[in-house]
Amino acid sequence: MNLKRLMEPRMLPWLAAALAAALLLLLAGGGKDAGLASQEEQRIAEVLSAMAGAGKVEVALFYGGEADALGTRTDGPTGAVVVAEGADDLSVRLSLIRAVRTLLGLPESAVDVFVMEEERR
Repeated sequence: MNLKRLMEPRMLPWLAAALAAALLLLLAGGGKDAGLASQEEQRIAEVLSAMAGAGKVEVALFYGGEADALGTRTDGPTGAVVVAEGADDLSVRLSLIRAVRTLLGLPESAVDVFVMEEERR
C-alpha cells in the first residue's frame, strides 16, 4: 500500500484508529505483563504499606521518557500514584508523599495519593 492511498479521505479514519490503538498499546506497556504491577511498583508498595497507618497500598508509576530498542526505559519514572487504605489521614498522606519523593527523586507535584476504595481493602 502506498502513502498516496493512505492519505485518501476515506482511509483517514482507519489510519487514525490504527494510530490510536498503537498509542494505547504503547502507553499500557504492550507486553505480556501489561496491566500488572512492575517489580519496582510492588517493592515500593511493600515499603509504603509498612509505614504506620498506611495499611494496604498500591502504586502505579508513570514513565514519560523514551524507551530503547528493547523497550527498556532509559530513565526513571516521572510521576507516581499511590492508593492507600490510610490515605484519609493527612499525616499518613503526607508521609506517603514524602517517602515516594525520597525513593524516586520526584518533585511533590509529581506524586498523587488517594484513599483506597472500600471494596479493594
